[in-house]
Amino acid sequence: MMNTTHWRIQELEHHSANIAWLNAESARRAYDLVGLHDSKTHLGLNVNTVGSIERIEFGNDAAIATKWLRARVPEIQQVVVVFGENDCFLCSSEFLVENWSDIFVPSRDDAMVYSNDTPLILFYCHENEFEVGQRIVSD
Repeated sequence: MMNTTHWRIQELEHHSANIAWLNAESARRAYDLVGLHDSKTHLGLNVNTVGSIERIEFGNDAAIATKWLRARVPEIQQVVVVFGENDCFLCSSEFLVENWSDIFVPSRDDAMVYSNDTPLILFYCHENEFEVGQRIVSD
């Protein structure tokens, strides 16, 4: 279990019934995985490792962003939310779509999300933008 005094765990304590923090080893794996899909040249997804990228800039309109996500993120899957190499958690995609603004907005940090069940990958930019795409599997 992670150090429970971490500020992000405290910040998201009210969601503790719906999220499961990853242990150090799993968090490191998650962080390494999203690193393959994070652009090295701009805030967003890496066009070399992610296909079918769609982007929305939603300003202060959270409702528009939620609707956009709902249309692109399948409900029945487990996703991993990655803020950094030490703060990653599991939750359902449905929970994420309905609560993303409460999860991401307070800290104003960028985050990446990927599915354990599909190639889905999502990038949240603190400047009120989302990118979603499909991880390209390379052998």
